[in-house]
Amino acid sequence: MKTRQAGLSLIEIMITLIIVAVITGLAYPRYQKMVSRSKQTEAKTILQAIYVGQDLYKTANQVYSANLEMLDIQIPLDAKYTYSTKIAENGSAFVATAVANIDGDPALDEWQIDHRNQLVNSVNDVIE
Repeated sequence: MKTRQAGLSLIEIMITLIIVAVITGLAYPRYQKMVSRSKQTEAKTILQAIYVGQDLYKTANQVYSANLEMLDIQIPLDAKYTYSTKIAENGSAFVATAVANIDGDPALDEWQIDHRNQLVNSVNDVIE
């Protein structure tokens, strides 16, 4: 009588590895897209804070500020985006911009908010 050894054969291990590789190959791009979208949340949140800061500044000074440091907001030192603001010549309007490369490709992600509180993703680095 022949006894069979317990354990997995090489073919069973290879099939398992192939299944895991296929599942990983399908799931990883989706994971990367979700990580990039979560990074975009930083831009939306800080731009909204800039809008509120600009609104308060205009209430006190009758014009918007060209300097983000004059607003009472905190931009983290480790922020992924670079923030800037431009105002109209007479100070009656502004556009704040957030720009970053959030996924390592050559394309940049750009968000803008204006004095009417219109938040726009002018260049989307997270491709559908």
